[in-house]
Amino acid sequence: MKRPLFDFSGLGRAFAIRNFTLYTAGNTLSLIGMWVQRLAVGWLMWELTESGAWLGAIAIAEFIPIMLLTPFGGVVADRFDRLRVSLIAQSFACGQAGLLWLLTLSGAITPELLVALMALGGVANAMNQAARVTLVVNMVPRDVMSTAIAINSIIFNVARIIGPAVAGVLIAFTDIAWAFLVNAISYAALIVALMLIDMPRSRQSVPPGGSYFRDLAEGARYTFSHTAVAAIISLTAINSIFARPLIDLLPGFAGAVFEAGPEGLAMLTSAMGFGAICASVWLAHRGRLTGLTGIVFVGVLINGAAVGAFAMSTNLWTGIVLLAVSGFTQACTGTGTQTLIQSAVEDRLRGRVMSVWLVIGRGGPALGALVMGAMAEIVGFGPPLLTGAIVTFLTAAVVLPRRRKLAPALERSPAE
Repeated sequence: MKRPLFDFSGLGRAFAIRNFTLYTAGNTLSLIGMWVQRLAVGWLMWELTESGAWLGAIAIAEFIPIMLLTPFGGVVADRFDRLRVSLIAQSFACGQAGLLWLLTLSGAITPELLVALMALGGVANAMNQAARVTLVVNMVPRDVMSTAIAINSIIFNVARIIGPAVAGVLIAFTDIAWAFLVNAISYAALIVALMLIDMPRSRQSVPPGGSYFRDLAEGARYTFSHTAVAAIISLTAINSIFARPLIDLLPGFAGAVFEAGPEGLAMLTSAMGFGAICASVWLAHRGRLTGLTGIVFVGVLINGAAVGAFAMSTNLWTGIVLLAVSGFTQACTGTGTQTLIQSAVEDRLRGRVMSVWLVIGRGGPALGALVMGAMAEIVGFGPPLLTGAIVTFLTAAVVLPRRRKLAPALERSPAE
């Protein structure tokens, strides 16, 4: 039977699951708040310093705990109840946002304090990420997994549009500190949702009391000995380090290149969100693994081209269009990679394998932003980003022919 042009029955099956619906509602509010704070932090740092290096410092402040602690967060996600782990981490993040609000409102905030607070937030994210991405998969049956991950991507990118818009209004018409209070309230909403979720305690997949380093080593061996998983994670690393730093450098482009202020920054960020939403809706409609490997590989190739063109642009509206294209491809690669890895990996190792993906996916852009931000102090924002985009494009072009060989190992469940 021919598949309907618009078939979203998978969405209905996902939202019929009470726990998934509760989590999605709380997570939506939390993600909006996160994007409000992310834009506000970038603009606050730009106002305090007008320095690309300081923008990179914010990114690296989150990168260091992500790099050091996310692998341990993967072990925690495989050892303990993932719902409880997420609840504790979200409570910690709520406190960090509240402290940021108080310091900014009182005028006590400094660039150094801002970096330190972002590092605290990075600790919470590092310990929560593996539990969060695997928790969603545990809430739904395997045949709905791809749709559920795509729904989360849609929500993330809707928040990417709404959050910066809210932040732009708050920055323009109130004290920037209120943006941080909004984020603290949004975290509280997710905490309530997590407390209302009723699901069996997750089965421990690694014995309690053993060595964390032994469990880390087991996860790393599995990740990099699985040829297909290692290949797609390596491609993610190139895209993350050399192309995705664009997101963290947007305040500099908005202020120094386009001279568009916080309103322009909100427009640029929202354009990426719009493109990502379109991609996520398309992936939710697909609802299947077949062909997803090719989508990821081609997506990285196109993203390299779009980011390179953006780096050479000096027109705001041209930049907006190119960021919409980049947002579309990044959602395809991010959602697609996560779906493929979670499908191919055994549940007992899922937290640890996903922690490797998270370190690269979250830490890579921060590392790239630090280097590119420092280079921007000397040569401007365009040349460093253009160099990274060229590296991304050429790498994707070289490995593109391997996608058909890798697809069979990624586009099936471990049980098959």
